Amino acid sequence: MTMQSKTAYREITKYATVFLILYSIYYIPIDTRTNLGPVKLTLLGLNVFVLLFYTFKISKALIIGCIYLIYQFISASFHPESWRWSTLLYSVGLVSTYICFYNLVVIEKVFTINHFIRICKWVMGAYFVVCIIQQIFLLIGINYFPLINLCQVFNRGIGCNSLCQEPSTFGRFMLIFYYAYVKCCEYKRGEGPFTLNELFSGEHKWVTIRFLWMMLTMGSGTAFVCLILFSLYFVRRHNWYYVVPILAICYTLIQASGIEALDRATTTIEATSTLDSQTVREIDSSAAARIAPVLNSLNADFTKFDTWFGKGIDAGHRTPFDEMTMFEDYGFIHYLIAMFFNFSCAYNIWSLAPIFLFSGVGGGTGGNIQYVWALAMVMTCVKYFHDNQENPDIYEDEIEEEDSKAATLES
Repeated sequence: MTMQSKTAYREITKYATVFLILYSIYYIPIDTRTNLGPVKLTLLGLNVFVLLFYTFKISKALIIGCIYLIYQFISASFHPESWRWSTLLYSVGLVSTYICFYNLVVIEKVFTINHFIRICKWVMGAYFVVCIIQQIFLLIGINYFPLINLCQVFNRGIGCNSLCQEPSTFGRFMLIFYYAYVKCCEYKRGEGPFTLNELFSGEHKWVTIRFLWMMLTMGSGTAFVCLILFSLYFVRRHNWYYVVPILAICYTLIQASGIEALDRATTTIEATSTLDSQTVREIDSSAAARIAPVLNSLNADFTKFDTWFGKGIDAGHRTPFDEMTMFEDYGFIHYLIAMFFNFSCAYNIWSLAPIFLFSGVGGGTGGNIQYVWALAMVMTCVKYFHDNQENPDIYEDEIEEEDSKAATLES
């Protein structure tokens, strides 16, 4: 790599780094509690520009993303009465932003595995610092202080939102970033999965402790669901016969703890196992908003045209809650395209990633919710490093550091 190309590489790496960090945090006084804050819209515009003028290259993300958008427009055209350009153009922006990031990671190779691990630690560290500051304010009785992103009274003790819009989104981001950290450290060492003891020792100790503090104190039932799902990481073919009973015992102790967020998490899981959306709604209306569409999708009437091709833009908002599926707007075919998008570009199917995806805590390349695309970008990096474990390029910064040290010793 020439000096000029190295300089260009470093600059685009800085851009991708800053982009991913800012795309994954939400300072509500500026960003607002919506997906259309000025920071996110600026980042979206910048990525569209970078895609068009720097990394507009053929890739899986570009091909499938174009198919995704074309079909979305076709499906929406079946219901011209609900056509809205703002919604469709926002979809174009989100998909283009993802394609740009995918191309930067997979084609331009802007991240080495060490650099991405540092990004995960930086983001989790920033979330932790703000979480602790918010919790100190809550302990002394200050429930609302926008300067530190405390913009809503949650009435959950020291439960807070840190650098997210709300505690449940906070839990999702910490799960995905910690999972990305653990998996990439696992790929880097090349010795298989970590044990629980290893994650509480050495360089991983404080990352794990900070992660657990946030997940256990943010006051979100979603966070506990995330912890339960992440615990599956430790289940292996050689240990399932004693790990699974341990997890079952922990689950029983959780139920007996009397902690509200834990109770919500466990009762929601039990309600979900009934496959009845009405039961889930009666238990937790907030969780039902995410789980009921999944359950209703299993019972959808696939003999109807609208099931396959959608009911038009914002049909999900017009559909009664107990009837809503995951493909109201653009239909089941569009949903299948989105799933193909997910597993081709962002989620390794032979991992915990599909469980996170289908349980609603792992993001995904689909829909018009910005933060789920941000989570998909993190998972894209994990998939890239998984697929290239044997490629020395992903360790290039380590090689350069070793060469630099050797040259210093020789001199």
